[in-house]
Amino acid sequence: MKETLTILHTNDLHGHYDLALRQAALIKKRKQELLDQGENVIVLDGGDHMDLSMNECLATSGAIHLEMLAATGYDAMTVGNNELLRLPMERIRELSQQSKVPWLLLNIEEADGSQIGGTKETLLLEVGEHLKIGLFGATDQFEDTYEKKHGLRNRNTVKEIEHAVEKLRSDGANLIIFLSHMGYNTDLGLTKELSGLVDVIVGAHSHTVLNQPEVVSDIVVVQAGSFGKYLGELKVTVDTDQKKVVNHTGHLTEISMDDVSDPEVSEIVDRARVVTDKFLSEIIYNSDEDISHEELVKLMAHSVKDFWQSDIGIMYGGAASNGVTSGDITKGDIVNACKSMQSSALIELTGEQIAGLLNETQDEEITNRKVYGNGFRPQGGSIGKLQFAGVIWTQVDNNISDIQINGEPIDSSKSYTVGTGMPLVYEDVSGYPSVKGNKLIDYSKVLMVKDIFIDYLST
Repeated sequence: MKETLTILHTNDLHGHYDLALRQAALIKKRKQELLDQGENVIVLDGGDHMDLSMNECLATSGAIHLEMLAATGYDAMTVGNNELLRLPMERIRELSQQSKVPWLLLNIEEADGSQIGGTKETLLLEVGEHLKIGLFGATDQFEDTYEKKHGLRNRNTVKEIEHAVEKLRSDGANLIIFLSHMGYNTDLGLTKELSGLVDVIVGAHSHTVLNQPEVVSDIVVVQAGSFGKYLGELKVTVDTDQKKVVNHTGHLTEISMDDVSDPEVSEIVDRARVVTDKFLSEIIYNSDEDISHEELVKLMAHSVKDFWQSDIGIMYGGAASNGVTSGDITKGDIVNACKSMQSSALIELTGEQIAGLLNETQDEEITNRKVYGNGFRPQGGSIGKLQFAGVIWTQVDNNISDIQINGEPIDSSKSYTVGTGMPLVYEDVSGYPSVKGNKLIDYSKVLMVKDIFIDYLST
């Protein structure tokens, strides 16, 4: 018996709401066309639908996305790093429990070995008379980031997939779809191990535009770019007796601002923007004078020093894109100036390293370094000059001398605690050589640098 199925797929929206309205309209239109033709159809998302650098997502703590996914008619989604990394665990659990669209995740678990919140390891969908679709999802584990930051535990991805497929097959699945938020290259690398287990990989994370499906090790691989610019469509013919895909076709449809919007999702976004306007208009500080970009970044250095109760604070210029004008300063002023989604960290640096950073921040080759690291906004912006809290020095031209830390001469061999942002933890991200060999003490507090700064100004 042969059955056909059309998979409408999206990924990595990252809160691009205006295109999302058009994407939702196209999904609904295309789904209805297929249903009217008697076709089987499901709608899937590969994760990173949310993005807290978008004001609507920030103001609603992600709730707008649950409504959008449900209203669009998704059948399942996997969990991206923007769903899993940017929010406190309590909120992640709440969102996954409240979501009407199942969150699929099998390769990260709670510390006690249980599923995270309302996430599911697998999902079985019955479509048409004979088609049973087994689905599961996995995400980029970022090495041990989730273990250190959230106290979660990584699972062995391939072994978990093997267990999931065994369960789904025993439940009667004759088509297996892997929703992967692991990236295109990782997906291709997994195909050899997953051949014979998985029929289709719906990819995400790398924002890869695959205009046509690729077949690797007998697995059909698709991915639909990012930011709501495309809708992917994959039609597979399944031999339900042999439990394999015997034919497929696929393509992407490009979406533009000239396309029609979906009224239902538009209403959701409009309501969220009312909440957002109220959130952003809250006054948190008053300044008699304009605060320059450099002064703002220095204040941010003071905020992370205060947050961690550390010896010093250091913040990089790229943490903010501009300063703010005098008068009442609102949350919106700070959010719009500080787009980066960087978490804060507590590290240890020796006096020698701190002195090295003071000298290196005079080097334009370092300060102009472009950063494309996780959460850095805008991507490709410069790391910028460093600003310090708790450190003073004498500078003549580019010569640094008489460095003091909290009123005491710097000790080159002593270790000092430093509150900062995550890019400065890694030399290959920040480009500052002197951070090499630092000791990462803690980054488990989930507040982002801009949130810490907002709280600092509010008090």
